[in-house]
Amino acid sequence: MVEEGPAIYLFDGDDEFAINESIDKIRNRLGDANIADMNTTRLDGRSCTLSQLEDAVASIPFLAPKRLVILTHPTVRFKDKSQQDKLLNFLNAEKPTAKLILASYQFLTTERDRRDKKENWLEKWASSSEQSKRVYIRHHPQPSGVVMVRWIQDHAKSMGGQFTPQGAVSLANQIGEDTRTASQEIIKLLTYVNYARPVDADDVEHLTPLTAKIGDFDLVNALRDRDGRKAQALLQRSLQEDDPLRIFQSIVYQIRTLILAREILDEHGT
Repeated sequence: MVEEGPAIYLFDGDDEFAINESIDKIRNRLGDANIADMNTTRLDGRSCTLSQLEDAVASIPFLAPKRLVILTHPTVRFKDKSQQDKLLNFLNAEKPTAKLILASYQFLTTERDRRDKKENWLEKWASSSEQSKRVYIRHHPQPSGVVMVRWIQDHAKSMGGQFTPQGAVSLANQIGEDTRTASQEIIKLLTYVNYARPVDADDVEHLTPLTAKIGDFDLVNALRDRDGRKAQALLQRSLQEDDPLRIFQSIVYQIRTLILAREILDEHGT
C-alpha cells in the first residue's frame, strides 16, 4: 500500500546517489517488487514532452492504489514563462491515481541566487503555502569534510557495520565527496572485516591504492613540531626520491586527515 502523504515530491541537489536513494525509498512503499515495477514509469525531462508526462500520470495503476511517475531533469524543456505555466497548471491538478517525483541532479536555486532572493520558478511554486500539504521538497547536497566523515559512519551503520573515526576520515580523504563510490567502498571494507569489527584506517590503506601511497607522517610531524632542521632534512631526502607536487599533496592530505580526526574526536565520534 502507498501511504497518502504528498502527491508530489521535489528532489534536487548535486548528490545523485542520495537523490536516487530517496526515490527508491518511495518506490519501495509500492510493496511487492514485481508490482512496483509494473506501476513505475521513469521519464527523462530532457526528451519527455508535457503530453507524455500527462499520459503517464493518467495511466491506471495495476493491482496497486497508485502509480509512481519519476521525472528527472524536470525544468530542462520549460524555458519560457508560457511553458512553465503549462507545467504548473498540470502540477496543480489533482492526481488521484499517481504520485509524481520531480528529480533535478543539480540545485534548482544556486546559493548565489538564493542570497539574492532569486528562487527558481519550480522551487518557488513547490514551497508556496498553497502547496504545503501536496508537495514535499528535499535538497540533497554532497557531504564534505566532517559531514562526509559522519555520512560514512552512518551509512556503514545502516549496513550493519561500523567505522572508527580514523577509518572514516581516511576513506573520506580517499573518496572526496563521491557518495556513490563511498558506498561501494564501504561495502567492500565491511566485507573485508566480515562485519565483525569496525573498519579502521589500516583497512582503508590496505584496500585503497591511493591512500596506501601517501607514506608516513615523519615530515608532517616535523612541521607540526616546528622542527625546521628535521623537516628540511626529510624534505631534501623526499625530493631525491619523489615528485615535489606529490610530496605537497601528501602533506596536505595528512594535515587534512589530522584536522578531520581531531574534529570528530572533539564531537565524541565513535
